[in-house]
Amino acid sequence: MQRDHDAFAEVFNDVYPGLCRFLECLIGRCGIAQEIAQESFLRLYRTGMDAVPRDEARFWLYRVARNLALNEINRRSTQSRLRENVARMFHPQAIRPDQEVERAESNRLVIEMLEALPEHQRAALLLREQEEMSYREIARVLNVSESKIKVDIFRARARLRERWRSAQRATSAR
Repeated sequence: MQRDHDAFAEVFNDVYPGLCRFLECLIGRCGIAQEIAQESFLRLYRTGMDAVPRDEARFWLYRVARNLALNEINRRSTQSRLRENVARMFHPQAIRPDQEVERAESNRLVIEMLEALPEHQRAALLLREQEEMSYREIARVLNVSESKIKVDIFRARARLRERWRSAQRATSAR
């Protein structure tokens, strides 16, 4: 038992400073980086030093910490979007009539471009962008391979980008 505590303390002393630096660069906030590093070490402690070989502990900790950091980044991003949406609801921007017409025209153009995409590309793109599904989730929904989803979304985006540029060039040529 003492040997496990000694091994844990050794790993902690070797890895903690670097892990905190990595997380702080990844997240941009020192306090949260330290919390995530501590949570990573807590998970290692609960898992047990006998379950993770000593020479693998560093990599295991960085993997766990990175996943926790990505979860934190996603959570903060979701909270930020929610705050922005609520703020917009309570402080609507006055839109000039010409801006409203321009926005309606842009929306109509985007809908037309989406409708022109092949159905499988359109479905994959909408599930990714509107529903924020992962490639794996989209593949399960559409019952195709994950690599096909990646190709479909790439092609859909490329096609939309090209059509948007063409429409912008046509508008500016008027």
